[in-house]
Amino acid sequence: MGMKRFTYGTCLWLAIALVLGGLLGAGPARAAHGGVVTAGSKGAPTPTPTSEERPEAVAGKDLRPRRANVGPDARPPVAVRKQSRTTAATGCGGVARFGKIYHCSSLSGSRQDTFTVTTSVSGDVLYGTVTETANNDVTDSVSAMVYDAEGNYLCYYGTYPGSCELGAAGTYTIVVALAYSSGDMAYTLSVQSQRTPSACRTLGSGFFSFASPGRTAELALGSAGECFSFTLPVGSVLQMYAPRSSNGGDVRGHILNAEYQPVCPVQDTYTCTLDSPGPFRLMMYEMYGHEVTYTLRMSQISHSRGCPVLRPTAFGVPGSAAGSGTLDEANPVTCHQLRTSTAGGVAVRIHDDQSVWWNLYDDAGLKVCDKYENAYACPLPVSGNYTIVTSNQGWEPVTYQIAVAALNRSAGCATGTSLRWDEAAALLHQTSPVQTNCQQFQGAAGQRVVVYAAPTRYNSFVTTVVDSTGRALCLGYSEETGCLLPADGTYRVISYLDRWDAESVDETYEVQVRSLSAPKGCPVVTPGAYNDPPAGAYGPIRCRTVRLSEAGIHRIRAYDDENYPAYAAVFDSTGHRICNDSGRCEFPAAGDYAVVLSGQSTGTVIDNDFSYALSVLPEHPVGCPVSAQELYRATFTAPGQFLCLQLPQTTGQRIVEMVPAEKRYPPTQVYDADGNYLCDSSYALWQTSCQLTGTAPYFAVMSQQEGEAPGPVAARFYRVDGPPSCPAFDGAALTLTTGGDDFSVCRTIPADAHAARESFTWKRTAGAGGAYLSVFGADGIRHCGPTGTFAERTATCNLPAGPLTVILDATEAAATFELSRKP
Repeated sequence: MGMKRFTYGTCLWLAIALVLGGLLGAGPARAAHGGVVTAGSKGAPTPTPTSEERPEAVAGKDLRPRRANVGPDARPPVAVRKQSRTTAATGCGGVARFGKIYHCSSLSGSRQDTFTVTTSVSGDVLYGTVTETANNDVTDSVSAMVYDAEGNYLCYYGTYPGSCELGAAGTYTIVVALAYSSGDMAYTLSVQSQRTPSACRTLGSGFFSFASPGRTAELALGSAGECFSFTLPVGSVLQMYAPRSSNGGDVRGHILNAEYQPVCPVQDTYTCTLDSPGPFRLMMYEMYGHEVTYTLRMSQISHSRGCPVLRPTAFGVPGSAAGSGTLDEANPVTCHQLRTSTAGGVAVRIHDDQSVWWNLYDDAGLKVCDKYENAYACPLPVSGNYTIVTSNQGWEPVTYQIAVAALNRSAGCATGTSLRWDEAAALLHQTSPVQTNCQQFQGAAGQRVVVYAAPTRYNSFVTTVVDSTGRALCLGYSEETGCLLPADGTYRVISYLDRWDAESVDETYEVQVRSLSAPKGCPVVTPGAYNDPPAGAYGPIRCRTVRLSEAGIHRIRAYDDENYPAYAAVFDSTGHRICNDSGRCEFPAAGDYAVVLSGQSTGTVIDNDFSYALSVLPEHPVGCPVSAQELYRATFTAPGQFLCLQLPQTTGQRIVEMVPAEKRYPPTQVYDADGNYLCDSSYALWQTSCQLTGTAPYFAVMSQQEGEAPGPVAARFYRVDGPPSCPAFDGAALTLTTGGDDFSVCRTIPADAHAARESFTWKRTAGAGGAYLSVFGADGIRHCGPTGTFAERTATCNLPAGPLTVILDATEAAATFELSRKP
């Protein structure tokens, strides 16, 4: 029946044993348990393998067994002859003492060095390592086999430190031999007892203070390891550190409990909980048996000591309540002890927060908060002591500042904050990198509050709404805008700038805390009419209350004094968003609605120094004059105004829009009688043609170009399909007079009067300005143009069969053009 097993470097030995299990020559399968072999193996040693049996004879490669420990039915990795168990006069061997390193200058051929070691306790674990110090035959390697008093093979050691679980107390034999009995090698051998080590240094209580620099120790070349012991209460939580060595050595260890069972490895930076009783024993070793000076360090997080004290500070500049820390190669982890007299939320503020990670633990060592889950607020469940452990996530050393703001207190918080929209935005100052600002307000259950903030110069910022206990609300993503308050009471808006550089002295940012539910201070607007100035008069304040007498769809768009649109979101009286910033909103019922500029952009502050007009119009154009002819002239009198006309064309016809050649096309949309969008001037009305589908009559809705002052507009809507509607162009050339209302002229070419490919040339012979050309087929599709605007130009066009419509569009300046064509 197998015995309990334990190893140094279990994971590494598992991988090595799996590989070596297939490389150790003939015989039963090797156990894949690194560094452990059950005592009591039976059977005589195997003979030395022949060349045909040796792995390298087959593969032609170096397949020497470097390190393996084998199972109870396996054979030793090196052939051992009983008559060679005694040490030759020129060799090395004899009684081995725990902790001593034996330097053996020569091991050659089939000679084997024999050592004996005695343990006074049963169930001991023997740590050991064999280190090659010189090797004139790189095809061979050295190993040390362990046998019990009856000659049963137990395990073996190689150049990696390993462990072997022994049986009864007594004397055991260690045989050192070359794997293939060739060459000459110098080596060291060292063994150490787990239960009765040669020495075991005590780590006192001061060692576990965060202020302790740790314990510096040395491992000589070939050492099997050294022992430390300590006593801590069960459940203690330790901050572990990777051992720092002087020459880059790979120093490792393992903490054992009172039953000699592994508790935590000593290799990396992490936290370890001593979840079983001590006293504890720590066995340290170098992975390759190298000589090394290293520093061992462990800090106690539970009931921590040696941490600078922090106390929750009031809002505003923390002053002397702020702390500092340095994270570098020597101190990859440091701590601060937080002492608080009350439970409640706090904000952990660390300068250079991009590279510093933090965890906050209670006095028992249980993690309460961390930077990822509690970046904005950490709820402390009780009063008392807490420990903040910081670590460096970057590559460069970091010196940082730290402060912990008490979110559950109003000290330093600006009280009486108004949620009205007509109040000016608050300008907040930050003069410390770890300063936290606060604005306190009274809220009601079910009220939805939104916080807008923006730096006055480039920076990033944080805003959070907390309740009176400092509990953060509305964290994470939501489809809604703002924060829904759970109860009547006091709330606070926590804010700060997130970036702080060497030039920062007094940084400022603006904050607007506003109520979306039943908002106050928003000017009231009722729907307006097409062709009139906007219903919402030009003025400041980020919001408007739109008052509707009935449900329906309306066009809503805000415009500044240069006619640039300012997008807005629409909210009902409960603060629920019903429309995004699209300019079109369906209102479910009569009543008041809040229209908020950039309502979803909480990183934008629009203060009262920005004025705008709000256009609110029914979706279906109404009150539009009927255009009896193709030409339409009107005048914009205010930013945000929409002009509308009823087109004379009927269902199925195709139209294009023409404006004077020197003018930009005004944004124009065409709708049917049911308000369905058909086309606009960004493409179809200018580039191709627009087919009138749906229900007649049809309407063209026009607005100003962005950045243009209000002024006159002229447009002509031509029908370009079906029977010719323009005078004939039946010759090779004609003279056209343009200007004023006649800025564009059209002609038709009969189906039998043109070739499949023709060149059109226009030349201004009098007046000013230029013109551009367009040619349409009978199907209303543009087949040539629009060309650029020129005083003289030739355009070559591929033409479809059937009649054509040719349009020359010029400026409003009086001019005469000669237009000619030829195949």
